[in-house]
Amino acid sequence: MKKLLTIFLLSFCVLNGSFAQESNDSISIYYPEDKDFGVTVNVSGLINSISLGPNRDLVNSNSLLLRYKHNQNITYRLGIAPNVYRYREQRTDSIGKDLVEFDSTASQSKVSFRPGVEFHLRGTKRLDPYVAVDAEFGVIGKMNSNSTSNVSDTTGTSRIVRTITEDGGFTVGAKLSLGMNYYFAQKLFFGVEYGLGLSNIITGGDRQEVAQFEPVSGANVITRDLSSTRTSNLNFIVDPMVQITFGYFF
Repeated sequence: MKKLLTIFLLSFCVLNGSFAQESNDSISIYYPEDKDFGVTVNVSGLINSISLGPNRDLVNSNSLLLRYKHNQNITYRLGIAPNVYRYREQRTDSIGKDLVEFDSTASQSKVSFRPGVEFHLRGTKRLDPYVAVDAEFGVIGKMNSNSTSNVSDTTGTSRIVRTITEDGGFTVGAKLSLGMNYYFAQKLFFGVEYGLGLSNIITGGDRQEVAQFEPVSGANVITRDLSSTRTSNLNFIVDPMVQITFGYFF
């Protein structure tokens, strides 16, 4: 990891320094104009299997990365990572002469926002080095889980309905990155970026589990179990490899 970071930093400094004498007039030929918007995606795979994918936030969720060029030196950017999780399982089985039917669902949603700013250094007419600082905050919704279990025999059908709800939480973090964009056509670029960050994920709170028993005969029975659990997870994050990006300003 240290070797990879050292190589990247050396490349960053050499490329920036070796072309620093070029005039700023040539930069405008390929660079986006002030007030332009841009979209950036990640590039992965080898030459014969290159694919484009979304950026990742600090908790490794897919995000859309937008850029806005304020002026020659400053570009604002915003990562948005909506995430909706939904799981369903349906199963039918038999125990002796009894038919057992099971239906379960679980869902949770979360969204994070990653506002940041890029400070662009003096480059060439195609090479654009920068230092980026990002903040990140997100909201994790409640986890809702429901399951129904039916057991049928010659006397009828009994049922167990279970509902579980758990509080969500939130995330906060920050990241520092070094990057370079290479404009091979007007407003169209390939880039590299490498960074490190810190994130804190706080989840949990109240938890409620309600179970309703519906026998073949007799009265229904309802039980309710209340508890509370809260966790905090602090992570120091270093990019496992240099991120290769592709983007366009319009």
